[in-house]
Amino acid sequence: MRKYEALKAVIILQAVCMVVLTVVVVIKAWPNEHAPANVGNEGKPAATGRPNPVPKPNGDAVARVGADVITAEELEEELYRQHGDTVLRTMMVHKAIELEAEAAKLHVLPEELDRELENMMEGYESEERFLEVMRGQLGLSKEQLLADLRYKLLLEKIAVRSVNVTDKEIDRYIEEHPEEFSAKEQLHLKWILTESEREADSLLQLLVAGGDFDLLARTYSMDSYTADTGGDLGLIDADDPFYDPEMLETASRLQIAETAGPIQVDGGYAIIRLVERQTTTGLSGQRLHDTVRKQLALERADSLNVLEDKLLTKYEAVKTE
Repeated sequence: MRKYEALKAVIILQAVCMVVLTVVVVIKAWPNEHAPANVGNEGKPAATGRPNPVPKPNGDAVARVGADVITAEELEEELYRQHGDTVLRTMMVHKAIELEAEAAKLHVLPEELDRELENMMEGYESEERFLEVMRGQLGLSKEQLLADLRYKLLLEKIAVRSVNVTDKEIDRYIEEHPEEFSAKEQLHLKWILTESEREADSLLQLLVAGGDFDLLARTYSMDSYTADTGGDLGLIDADDPFYDPEMLETASRLQIAETAGPIQVDGGYAIIRLVERQTTTGLSGQRLHDTVRKQLALERADSLNVLEDKLLTKYEAVKTE
């Protein structure tokens, strides 16, 4: 319940919008900042007398490649060809959700949105950092994110409205799965992965002598996925099964900014540095019961994709082309 699971189609929609926006911004700046040597800033031929490329008759040019242009209409057609069906389905689903929620008098309260946002932000060092990632990777502003969350929560309310979960079932689940709701320690780590222990020892000596960890990671780390960011692994659960247990055990004993290694791991030898340590807040009381009730109800209900299809059928959603 703490992971964001329902924005795939919306992400594609946002990606399409960002592509269009990026192209428009770049092309608007083109005449002044990126004009070819033979073209003046007003779009007139320079002293060479070579004419500007003539846009195709089916729309304004948004990009130029040699003497050819790509028009806005061509761009829109290609975006629609690649993503149109997915984006259109998402918009139709949102309309159907609104109609069903209105008919069933279902609403999402501000505090429900706040709680869902808190769940999504868990594992990030701050709300600002989380929103920065959402903007950078998905092109979502906070307002857009909250709007998408509202649709997700409405759909879940529609899914579970007729599913009954008893208090006894909730208490039994909590008793049998305490680890799901307890507080967890998370470690923000950086690492340098080397092929040999000898190479790792040499890098450790450079670090002891005052070497820059990020620079050494970018220069020597074998892990191409993290090298460019200074070996940053981000926040990791202290018992994450996907990371070497010895490495995590060593990391849990470090002080902030302390370095350790070499540690033999799959693929080589690691030097690690602890950047920060966080403890997530465990659930308790009514919030714990509400979370488990919703989780159990969603497990028994139709999947959200199946429910979307049913809503589209119920409200006779069809393409009119």
